[in-house]
Parts: sequence; structure tokens; C-alpha cells
Amino acid sequence: MKKFSFNKQSFLILLLPLGIILSQISTIFPNYIETFYSSFLYKIIANILSLITGFLPFSLAEIIIVSFSAFILWYVLKTIFNLFKGKNRRLEISKNFILNILAITGLVYFSFQLLWGFNYQRLTLDKVFQLNVRTSSSKELADLCKVLINNSNTIRARIKENQYGVMELPYNKKHILKTAQLGYDNASIKYPKLKGNYGTPKGILLSIPMCYTGITGFYFPFTNEANINMAEPDSFLPFTTAHEMAHQRGFAKEDEANYIAYIACIKHPDINFQYSGVLSALSYSFNALRKSDTEKYNALISTCSMAVLNDLKYNQDFWNQYSGPIEKINDKINDTYLKSQNQGLGTKSYGAMVDLLLAEYRK
Repeated sequence: MKKFSFNKQSFLILLLPLGIILSQISTIFPNYIETFYSSFLYKIIANILSLITGFLPFSLAEIIIVSFSAFILWYVLKTIFNLFKGKNRRLEISKNFILNILAITGLVYFSFQLLWGFNYQRLTLDKVFQLNVRTSSSKELADLCKVLINNSNTIRARIKENQYGVMELPYNKKHILKTAQLGYDNASIKYPKLKGNYGTPKGILLSIPMCYTGITGFYFPFTNEANINMAEPDSFLPFTTAHEMAHQRGFAKEDEANYIAYIACIKHPDINFQYSGVLSALSYSFNALRKSDTEKYNALISTCSMAVLNDLKYNQDFWNQYSGPIEKINDKINDTYLKSQNQGLGTKSYGAMVDLLLAEYRK
């Protein structure tokens, strides 16, 4: 790697502590972040990036990630080779390597915060959507599950399935990506914050290898692309797509993106989206109920139709076959990342959407 000039390198390195400081300061002013960043500046940034990348039929994010990963690997191997080759210059080589890595980290981190990261500090969704989130009883949770079970059973009876009794989309999976916007168009009538079209979600070409990480999709702030693992079971694919589109709209927290995905799915004219949204909400609610009241959970899960149980079991079996060390490492990295963005529960915050579902149920 070509050496940076001292001034340029120092400037890029200083972006790292500057980004961290600004991120911490922003936690004190959620109202200002909501008004001036999330609802104004970020919208401009997202729309500009969408104009640049939205028309591409492939994921630019996937290309960037693979290329950047290959570049970093090459640079590390080259540095190791130079350390063995230039024994008299090891201190200088090591110093340049560390400074260059810090400079790259500073640039990437600061850009991440500016392009999207400050959305973690915006007002919480219960305030934005005016939902009364509070501690709920296990009875309220069980009642919510009953509603979701009834909806799941009713909708599932009209859904196409394969020879094994598992949900099967009646069209190519790419149709999900092309039509997901319709759910947001309808949801934005009640929730104006969800307005906007930020480009069609992109299917990942390396979806099968991606399964080993346990990742169903990801949002890439540098291109404003919602990237979807197309190998995921059909029953949860629409929900995942809507989830990543929630991130496009500036809702960074995972539990909030899950709730928004649920809303966008049940408001969608396609029954397959509706089922995916309700089934996902039921899955999260069941997980919460199982931890709080096992007896009620066992009683209620028996009221699910065999078709719904087939879909839930198939999804579990699908991900179990890819479970391993890569998934565990990625889960640890993701957990650390979420906590660094002031999501104190880490990966456990994925289940916090149940609080929002309960607030909506009470409302």
C-alpha cells in the first residue's frame, strides 16, 4: 500500500475518535437527531445514494465487501512478507501498517456514522409512532399470541405449499424484491415516516455461503442498499426484505426494524407478505412466552395448525444445518457491534419487538 502523507494520514486517523465522540454526544439529543438528521439530512443522503445505486440490477454492496475483504487480506499478507524480507525495517513496516489500518478504520467509521449510524440515536419508535410501551404481564403476551395464532392459521389456509406441507411462493423469489415497496406505500398512509422509495432490495449472489453466518440480510449504508439472503425459507423471506427496507428508511435498531417489517407486511396486498409478517411476529412472541411461561407456551403452540407448525419447524431445521463456528463468530461480532451502537441488549434486542407488538395490541 502506498504511504499516506503525514497530514492526510493523521487527518484520517483523527476521524475515528471524532466519530466516536460525535456518536456519544448524539445520544444526549435524540430530539435533534430525529428532527435534523433522521428526518432531514439522512433523507437527502439516502435519496442521493439511491439514485446512484438503485438502478443497478445487482448488489454493489456485495462487490465492495468481497473486494475490500480481499484487499485487506492481500495487504496483511504483503506486510507479513515484507517483515520477513526486510529484517532491518521491521519497526518502520509495522508502524506504517498500524497507521494505515487506523486511517482506514477512521475513514470507514466516520463515514458510517455520517451516512447512517446517527440513526441509532434518534427518538425511539414508540415515541415516533405514539405507542405505549411498558412492562406487560404473561397474560397479555399469551393473549397476543392467541391473536397471532388465529391470524396465522387463517391466512396459512390460503397459502400455496409444496409436497412436504411447507409454504412455497407461487412465483419467483425475485418478485418479492420487486413488489415489497407496495407494503410501505400502504403503511405510510398511517405512518408518514415510512414514506419514500429507496431502490429495489438486492438479492445476494453468495446467499448459500452467507447462510453459514446465520445472516438473513443486511443493510449497507455506503450504497443505501437492502441486501437479502435469497436462500432463506420462503415463509420468512418477505419479512426479511421488509426488515432491511426499514433500515433504508433510517430506522437502525433491530427491534424497531422488525416491528416496521411486520407493519409493512400486513399492509401489503400480497397474502404471502401478510403471512410472512404474522408468522414472524408469532415466532418472536412465542420465544418470549416460552421464556416467561412455559406452560402457557406449550398449551398455545398446540393450537397452531399443522401447516403453520411445518413452516416454523422447516425454518428451524434449515438454519440448524448451517449452524457452526462461523455462525457463532459472526453472532459474537454482531452482538459487539449492536452494543457499540448503544443497543444494550445486543442480539437479544431482536426479541424486543414483542414490546412494540404488545403496545399495538393494547392500542
